[in-house]
Amino acid sequence: MILDGSNSMWGQIDGTAKISIAKEVMTDLISDWDDDIPLGLMIYGHRRTKDCQDIELVSLPAKAGRKNLIDKVQSITPRGKTPISLSLSTARAQLLLQRLQNPSFSRDAKTALVLVSDGLETCNADPCATAYQMEASDPGTDVHVIGFDVTDEESRALQCISDNTGGKFFRANNADELQAALKETVKIASGGSPAPAPDVADAQPAEPQASQFLYAKLCETCERLPPLDVSWNTYKDGQPFYDGLGVIFPDDPVFEAGEYEVAVRYKSSHVTAKGEIEFGADGKQIGEINLNGGSAVMFAYATDDKTIAADPIFYQFYPIKDGKAASEALTQNASTNSATWLPAGRYKVVATHDQVKESAEIEIIAGQETKYDFDMRVGYFEPAAVLTPGSKPLGGFMDFFVYATEDGARNTSALDSIVSFINANGDRKPLKPGSYFVRASVSYNRGTVGFDRIFPFEIKANDVTAPVFDMNGGLLSHVVKSESGKSITNIDYVGADDGKRVEYFNAGGSNTAALPVGRYYLRVLSGGETYESDRFEVLPGQTTNVNVTIP
Repeated sequence: MILDGSNSMWGQIDGTAKISIAKEVMTDLISDWDDDIPLGLMIYGHRRTKDCQDIELVSLPAKAGRKNLIDKVQSITPRGKTPISLSLSTARAQLLLQRLQNPSFSRDAKTALVLVSDGLETCNADPCATAYQMEASDPGTDVHVIGFDVTDEESRALQCISDNTGGKFFRANNADELQAALKETVKIASGGSPAPAPDVADAQPAEPQASQFLYAKLCETCERLPPLDVSWNTYKDGQPFYDGLGVIFPDDPVFEAGEYEVAVRYKSSHVTAKGEIEFGADGKQIGEINLNGGSAVMFAYATDDKTIAADPIFYQFYPIKDGKAASEALTQNASTNSATWLPAGRYKVVATHDQVKESAEIEIIAGQETKYDFDMRVGYFEPAAVLTPGSKPLGGFMDFFVYATEDGARNTSALDSIVSFINANGDRKPLKPGSYFVRASVSYNRGTVGFDRIFPFEIKANDVTAPVFDMNGGLLSHVVKSESGKSITNIDYVGADDGKRVEYFNAGGSNTAALPVGRYYLRVLSGGETYESDRFEVLPGQTTNVNVTIP
């Protein structure tokens, strides 16, 4: 549910503010909600004035939390703008991310967005075009729209959203009609049948014919774009003149001969331009404004059959400037083989499938289509480790750090070179096919004492690699006591052959630790004095018991 919390909701119907009506109706709806249907809530325009980013995701679709939703609805104070287009794309992206990140979310689950709005977009975007792009790139999520106390013009604009996504449009002029519209919308969104269509006598009158058109193009030599694909903000002598799509109807302002300043957007994309256009005495635009944009068409496959698209898939586009990719994505897309419209330039594209990411650099050329295929095939790595062959697996005492190179595995401080991290409690991670190195790290009883070993391994596509690594180690169980009762400050585990400290323990005198096979002694620090134990040997898979008494 996407609820309008913009400033216009203070408008009144029969002496009652629209926001008060909406709060009451929404509260009743949530109170009576079917617990078997996950419900989420988004609100816009209710926290800040003049902020087109004021969109709050209250809750992703879930089967609980009615009180939280009702409390949030009741706390709405209309303040700001009406970012319908961004709200729709944000809600859709959240549904997509929920699919990608939550394996329990059924890919076949029916999803729907329900928008309740009392007016038009006020944030220099085109919700109708956004809805069109949503349906083209990710069909299946219907957008149902309820126009609450709207004019005929507002009704047409809002209905375009539902028409472009296969949803239904309802017009509500009071509390009873809003309640009825919401109930009918929920019924449809939940898989029920819509109410019978109205009689022909109740149908809307035919649309008026366009009187003028505004034109843009994607490159200097490109053809004119369809006027319905471009939204415009136009100014005459510095004053707002016309906002809307490039189709001008008789009740819109008339473009007389002369020049106009414009800000232009292609569909709901980031392909925009500012400049001037000119109309001639014949009422027609002279030339076009150049948007200087092109499209990216991405494809990804995850099996050896390279014609089958990876699903689900998520693409993010990062502009590259001065050879460096931006830290935040300019836009995103979740559909293979659909166009993502971008300003001309270079981009880093990150494709995400399951838990696997791949990136590439592409060039967007104005007026052209750029294609790129991502190889998202994966194998799975499911490692285990033992102290010695035949001994019990170490299970949760192990961590595995995967690296692309042996140098990366040996440089433990280079955290940015880690490809994947795996805990051994049945953990399985997808990896791209290829050669890797793993740093297997054992920490017995999850204490501070442990050791690492590095192993190479191979990943094959669509296969599971499940090695059992031999750590070639044993256990040391020691008890250090002080006859004088002085505290044990620190215990070093020292190699008997080279005198180098292997590890240390500073949490008392008793501990059980895993160590590499070899000869050792303990160096004990207590009361400012240092004491050494006798030499002892740690054997493969065995426990060595050491008792030390110091003065």
